[in-house]
Amino acid sequence: TVWCFDSKTGEVVWKKSSPEKLAAKYYTGGPGATPTIDGDRVYILSKSGRLSCHDLANGDEKWVASYKKDFDGNMPTWGFSASPIVFGDLLLCLPCAKGGALVALDKVTGEFKWKSGNIARPGYSAPVLFKHQGNDAALVFHGRSLVGYDLTRKGEVLFTYPWRTPYDVNASNPIFHEGMVFMASGYGMGYAVLDVTGAEPKVLHRDRDLPMIFQNAFLVGDHVMGCFGDKRVRARLFRMDLKSGGILWKYELPGTRASTAKIGETLVILCEDGHLVFGEADERKFTESSRHKVLDRLCWAPIAIGEGKAFARTNQGKAICLDLTE
Repeated sequence: TVWCFDSKTGEVVWKKSSPEKLAAKYYTGGPGATPTIDGDRVYILSKSGRLSCHDLANGDEKWVASYKKDFDGNMPTWGFSASPIVFGDLLLCLPCAKGGALVALDKVTGEFKWKSGNIARPGYSAPVLFKHQGNDAALVFHGRSLVGYDLTRKGEVLFTYPWRTPYDVNASNPIFHEGMVFMASGYGMGYAVLDVTGAEPKVLHRDRDLPMIFQNAFLVGDHVMGCFGDKRVRARLFRMDLKSGGILWKYELPGTRASTAKIGETLVILCEDGHLVFGEADERKFTESSRHKVLDRLCWAPIAIGEGKAFARTNQGKAICLDLTE
C-alpha cells in the first residue's frame, strides 16, 4: 500500500494498494524500496518487481511495468529493493535480467528505451549518479560486484570490481568523490575505497571490521560519515578521511544499526531501537546534545527530514512525525 499523508496533521490524503505475496523471509512485509518523486509523479517498486507510476496529487496509476514479465528480471532473495532513479527524461531501474542489469524507461510513459549489456546478480542499493571523466554515469552496487555505467552510451560498462558478499547482500549506496568510490556491506566484508580513475579499479584501503549492512554514509568535505554496525557489531558513528582511510573518531550508539542525516551543522541519528540522537560533529569528536526514545521495536527504515520535521517508522509500520523547530 502506498500512503500519502498530510505532513502537518497525519491525515491520509490518498492510498493505493496492490496484491503482494508475503513470506517469512520478507520480514514484516511492505516494499524495501523508497518511493521516488519527480515533479507531479511518484514511482513505487514492490518486492516482487511491480513498478508503478502514480499521480502525486491523487495517487491515480499512470502506468505499470513488471521487472519479471517485461524484463525477465532476477529477483534477489529478499525482494527487489533498489529504488528507481530519475535521470533527465529517463527512469533507471535494476531488474538485473540475463540480458541486461540496468534498464532505462521513459519516465512519463514507461516506454522501454535501452538496457545495459552487463549481466549481474541483483543487489539492494539504488543507482548513484556521478560524473566519470566528464560524462554522466551511474554507480551500481550489484549483488556480487560494483559496476560503473556510462549513461551517455546506453549503459555501457565503464568498470567492474568484484565484491561477493554472503547472500549477495550489498545494500548500502556507494559514494563517489574525486575519482574514489566508498562502498561497504556486512557479513564480514566491511568497507573498501577504490580508485576508479584508471583502466581497472584499485583498492586504496579496506577494513573488514567496519561493516555497514544497509546503512548509508554521506560526504562532509573529504570525509565520510555514517554508522558502522552489523548484527553482533555494535553501532558506532564514525568519521573517516576518504583518501587515507584514517578514522578520526568513533561514537558508540544503541543497538547494531542506525541511519544518519545532517541538517546544517546538526547530525540526526535514528538508532534501530527507536532512540533519536542529536549532536554536532567536527574533525575531533561528536558531541551529543540530546537523546529521545521516540519509537519501540526495530527501526531499519532510514529517517526522513523536511520542513522542520523528522519522519520515522518501525519495521512493523508504526510511523511518527516529530517537530524539530522547537
